[in-house]
Order: sequence, then C-alpha cells, then structure tokens
Amino acid sequence: LQSGSFKNVGLGKADLAVFNTLSGAVLRQHEVEFDYRKPGEKKAVRRRVQPYHLALRDNLWYLIAFDAERRALRTFALPRISQATARATQFVRPVDFSPEKFFATALGVLGGGGDFQVVVRFSAALADRVREREWHESQELRGLPDGRLELTLRLGALPEVEAWVLTWGADAEVIQPPELRVRLKATAAALTKVYR
Repeated sequence: LQSGSFKNVGLGKADLAVFNTLSGAVLRQHEVEFDYRKPGEKKAVRRRVQPYHLALRDNLWYLIAFDAERRALRTFALPRISQATARATQFVRPVDFSPEKFFATALGVLGGGGDFQVVVRFSAALADRVREREWHESQELRGLPDGRLELTLRLGALPEVEAWVLTWGADAEVIQPPELRVRLKATAAALTKVYR
C-alpha cells in the first residue's frame, strides 16, 4: 500500500556524467568546457565557462555560468551539453551572485532585461486552479465579480509567459502588455492555419 506518490510531466533528461562534472566544477569553482547545441541548431559549439550554479527549474536541470567569450552570464540546459570536462583553471564566483536574483524576472527559466507588467485574465472555470499555486514571487490576484480571476506578474521577458498562457487555451486572455497580445494573436493565426 502506497501512502503517497508524485509524477512530473516532461521530466528533463540529463547525462549523469555531465551532471557530475558540472556539479563538481560548481563546488570547486573550476572552469569547464563542453559542447553546447542551442535549440534548433544542428551543430554543437565548444564553450568555456565559469559555472556558478545548477538549478532544477520546470523539471529540467540548467547551468548558470559566466561565458568568457560572450562576457556575460548564460543559462545552459543540461540535455544540450555533451563532452563536459573540468579544467584546472579556478575562478572566484562573485559574492553578489544570487540564483534567486538571477531568476527574479523569469516565470520559469528565461529572465531578461525588460520590465513587463503582465496581466492574464482566467475564466471562472480555471480561477481555483490558478489560485492554488504560486506562479511567481511578484504575483497579485484579483477576483472579478463574474468569477473570473486576473493574475498580475512583473517579468523581464515575454516568450516564456507566451508559451505558458497558451497551455491554458481559450480560458486565459492576456490583458497586457499590448506586445504580448500581438504575439498571441499571431500565434493563434498560425495555429488556425495548422488546424484548418
């Protein structure tokens, strides 16, 4: 007899050897090199980074690292990393680095430099399901007289929230920002062509 269980849909795949190499490098503050294939790209590119943090977000492991060539922090999905090797070169992680601060403007993984107030109106049928979770630290909920619910978020980028809104289908309507409404309208038109 089981007293509890859990199931994660879309659990990410990560090579255990890659994970072990990266986690050791994060702990010891050693640079790493690996081949990385961006989404949609056919070829992987060799990257050399200073690994700051490993994070499990939305059922997938990510590495936050300083990319020396691009001179900026980058987020790498572990399933797209191969041939990872730790280097002898050590680095010092900045004392002001914080994963919470890094992800503060992200709904899931993708933050950004923008400052968007996102308002999504949910149907009365979904209002309780939306209330049951904390979607983001910035969230504010406002019940409407007809049973619908408005969720307000402060985010740094829009692509991730666009995909999230689409998972709710016609039961979610973006009220603002206008540029997100335009993006969703274009996606809806493209979906209409696909399912014609």
